[in-house]
Amino acid sequence: MRLQISVACGERTVRVGGGRPSVQLQQIRRVYCRSRVPSESAEGFLNTENGGRTKVSMVSLGCPKNTVDGEVLLGDLFRQGFDITEDHEDSDAIVINTCGFVEDAKADSIENIIQAAKLKELGNVKKVIVTGCLAQRYNTELAEQIPEIDLVMGFENYGSMSSSLREVLDSPPDVDAVEYQNRSRVQVGESTVAFRPEFDRYRLTPKHTAYLRVAEGCNHACSFCAIPGFRCGIHDSYYMTS
Repeated sequence: MRLQISVACGERTVRVGGGRPSVQLQQIRRVYCRSRVPSESAEGFLNTENGGRTKVSMVSLGCPKNTVDGEVLLGDLFRQGFDITEDHEDSDAIVINTCGFVEDAKADSIENIIQAAKLKELGNVKKVIVTGCLAQRYNTELAEQIPEIDLVMGFENYGSMSSSLREVLDSPPDVDAVEYQNRSRVQVGESTVAFRPEFDRYRLTPKHTAYLRVAEGCNHACSFCAIPGFRCGIHDSYYMTS
């Protein structure tokens, strides 16, 4: 099952897995959290163009597990000196944390990726990063058919998001830019990964609520559900020591 993207009348029409076309792009979703900047003592990643810290925003889609993944990712970036902002047009990089379950969810994810690509084309942002289940499941197709994507990252490589983002924002000068991008864009790996610490994450939920992950995976093989095939495999409980 492949992603199919065509161009009609100057505007992209997206089909996901042979499903219905999604022809109208919605306004990119905003993250419902306050903007934060690292403390003065934190070693920041500077934007060489304006001398300020590099800003990252996130569009988090799908289930609460995906939300927690996004919060952990943003927490990693925050501790590494990146600013986290809810203003996508003011960010240097947008992370689209996608869902790849049902057709509507896939279409919603694609819509947000292309809307982010439009912001990049207009010069509002520099880089578009795609994570989540759609990235894990359709990584090669996404990279091939949406060239505006700078990085497709799967679950296994979430821990290296900070270094990977630094690389795509400032690739080594002695490497051909096109060659560097082609060999670095897809960083996916295995779908079943070990639990990561989640206590020090960047919350996307309102102040009075938070998601607590208790397990991952599923031991069933329902014909209508493809999730165990691309997310975390068999059921595994989240141990308190994790």
